[in-house]
Amino acid sequence: MLTALLTGSKHRTAGLDVALRARVDDVVVVDCRDDVVDLVARLPQRSVGTYVQLLMDAETPAGFAPPVTERIETVALVAPLLSPTASVLLVADDPADPAHDQRVADGLCLLAEAALARANHAGVTVSLLHEATPEAISRLLLPQQASPGALAPLADLGTDRDYADWRTDILNLTSSSDVTYFGWVNQAGSAKIGLLRGSVLSPLRVPLESAFTWGSTGPAAEALGGALIADALGGQPVDDGLVALFVKEVIGTLPEHGFELPAADIQRWLHDHLR
Repeated sequence: MLTALLTGSKHRTAGLDVALRARVDDVVVVDCRDDVVDLVARLPQRSVGTYVQLLMDAETPAGFAPPVTERIETVALVAPLLSPTASVLLVADDPADPAHDQRVADGLCLLAEAALARANHAGVTVSLLHEATPEAISRLLLPQQASPGALAPLADLGTDRDYADWRTDILNLTSSSDVTYFGWVNQAGSAKIGLLRGSVLSPLRVPLESAFTWGSTGPAAEALGGALIADALGGQPVDDGLVALFVKEVIGTLPEHGFELPAADIQRWLHDHLR
């Protein structure tokens, strides 16, 4: 059984503690940095499946360096406790929190990923949320299981409709126009892919063994094209021919040093080519 770990000052973690305990059997709450050190020595390695980090101090100090440094140091400190597929959520709800600035937030996620990769936890996902309500946090980290009323596979929807109407319905159901995908090359020369949905910054969920690139049309570019289309279509299987055309017309034209690609652009491309 994996543990949910929650760190932050008492007034920030109180409501979230209750929300997480309603959905997770084992929740550990730490409100002091010294207690984090003790916890790392006490808990088994790779026993934490969910880590939510809020600021420890009741008041954010002036300047951005102290809280940003403390966040990264704490992520590195708890890294041995994280399972290979753990989710790390950095919560920046306080307007005075430097991570409320999107530029700082982007850098913070990159630094956290680098700290985890250095600890051989490259598979751990790091996200940043600007909303600290228990509902938003628990919904992001602990999605509800599909219910009997959940959507069926897209291929089974609207079987009595002609193709043009079916295509329109599918694009409406899977629309993610508020998402922006972006790619960059880190200092180690590795390609990184992320997405910004509302106020949530997350990595694009992809198979660990997959290699990605853009600005070309090779296998790694096809892997990226398939992942982007699949995400835009809600995880549904993607036709290889459609991916190849998407790579040729879109992925291959992206700047090699990095890109930003709004999901709305992908949706428009799909609308034009799903014929």
